[in-house]
Amino acid sequence: MDKRTILAVLLCILVWIVWQALFVEPQKPLQRPDGGSDGALVASETPKVDPEPAPQQKEPAERRAEEQVTLKNEVVEIVLSSRGASARQVRLLDFFERRSDGKLDKEERANLVTGDGELAWPFRIRFFDEKTTFKWPRFTDWEIESKEEGRVTFVYRSPEESRIPLVRKTFSLPAQGYLLELEVEIANHLQESIEEQLIFEIPSAYQAVEVSGCMGCAGAPMVPRAPTCLANGEVISVEPKPGSVTSREPAIGWAGINEQYFLLAAIPRGVEKAACQLEARQDKLMAATLMVPSVTLAPGGTARHAIHIFCGPKQLDLLKSVSGGTGGDTLSAGLERSVDFGWLAFLCLPMLWLLKAFYSVVGNYGVAIIFLTLVVRLLMQPLTNKQMKSMKAMASLKPFMDEIKKKYGNDRARYNEEIMKLYKVHGVSPLTGCLPMLLQMPIWIALYRTLYSSVELYQSAFIPGWIDDLSYRDPLFILPIAMGVGMFLQQKFTPTTADPAQAKMMLYMMPALFTFLMLYLPAGLVLYIFVSSLLSIANQIWFNRRTAKIAAAPGNPA
Repeated sequence: MDKRTILAVLLCILVWIVWQALFVEPQKPLQRPDGGSDGALVASETPKVDPEPAPQQKEPAERRAEEQVTLKNEVVEIVLSSRGASARQVRLLDFFERRSDGKLDKEERANLVTGDGELAWPFRIRFFDEKTTFKWPRFTDWEIESKEEGRVTFVYRSPEESRIPLVRKTFSLPAQGYLLELEVEIANHLQESIEEQLIFEIPSAYQAVEVSGCMGCAGAPMVPRAPTCLANGEVISVEPKPGSVTSREPAIGWAGINEQYFLLAAIPRGVEKAACQLEARQDKLMAATLMVPSVTLAPGGTARHAIHIFCGPKQLDLLKSVSGGTGGDTLSAGLERSVDFGWLAFLCLPMLWLLKAFYSVVGNYGVAIIFLTLVVRLLMQPLTNKQMKSMKAMASLKPFMDEIKKKYGNDRARYNEEIMKLYKVHGVSPLTGCLPMLLQMPIWIALYRTLYSSVELYQSAFIPGWIDDLSYRDPLFILPIAMGVGMFLQQKFTPTTADPAQAKMMLYMMPALFTFLMLYLPAGLVLYIFVSSLLSIANQIWFNRRTAKIAAAPGNPA
């Protein structure tokens, strides 16, 4: 990439920042699925300012001994606890855990449970106070009522059975896949009718990122962990900053914790409307909550709520295969919307398909990136050639431009006038060189975003022993340095009309700056930029030799 490309990238980043500042949708208060305002849900989740929690919020001094049950299939292992009938661990067996410094821990499998303690474990339930006629405790000890292969039922019997109904939670994990099925049953054994409105929680700890190197960018993800939901056809998330909160209703596809490569999300089943709330709390926890419509139960009546929980990698084909949400149990839940390619999705999706197609042939994602970069370069070759011809023509005018500068350097208006005359006489336009580059920019940005968002690169090796994980930086910094050298050579071969002093500064400064910026980026991205630089050098050498040969041919002016 030359200096014009770099300036265009910086301009794109500036536009993105301004867009975020001006057009981010303001937060709305949560509404209940039945249409009423639900400010109480927000209030109940907002941390209290009291120095001492209310007595009913304290953990009981004496509790029943904790029991644990493990559900496991080929790809996921879930450790469930009797404390809250929640998940202590959700481990993805095909993926290693990533430490806070960005490196993989090959002794541990990726765990989607990030917090410590019952209140930080996902899959807890509670009830919305304003629409529930009984008081649900904050800390609950459940009994294991039954268990078998891939299935367990927890039951909660309140010490005050006259006041709280019997509640069962049945978790079922199929032999294959990342989808956990949950059924919550509320049985009214009381003498009077009750009303209940269920809330399902997926909390998470804030993402810890080690601040080191490259101004603290080491290990920083492009997509930080955040509470996210698909509501009314729109993906909503809150910034992982304490105090952030937003909510939506009534069309909910899913709600959960979204990370760069993994998703833990709850999908409502069998309901036509629901609500979700996303918040970043002051107690070191974030949470995505799903609330289903309220139900009135006569004495002896039973209500059942079905929720499916996706806990797995963000592979598009896998995400698209999951159904559910308020739109209907047979329709797609829209989990693929958790992969955010932005407005360039129409370019990113074909690139991802091509990347996986190359991988299916060569069996190495590093080599697949090289082939993908080559294909993109070939497709853009006509634009690249047009740009190089324009730059060559501009460079041939440099002696005339120097003469004009010498004569009119102190008169800016006259200097610009003479330069435009020079362009007109020789049939050259500066825009001819810029336009092809601008047309290429969306393609390069799309390729960049495709590689950054692809879980396929997670823990994928390029050259074992050197680059064992294309989603992590080059541990030896060989690729960034080689890329800087390649950029230096590319600048050497590229004709320029700049002042010699400026050209010399750009020759050394831009490769050095880019090398510094690339040091801590994922190796897969740096590999793509490095290969692109090599192809640019080869293309420039070929173009220079070709134009020199044409110029030296008989009949051409010297």
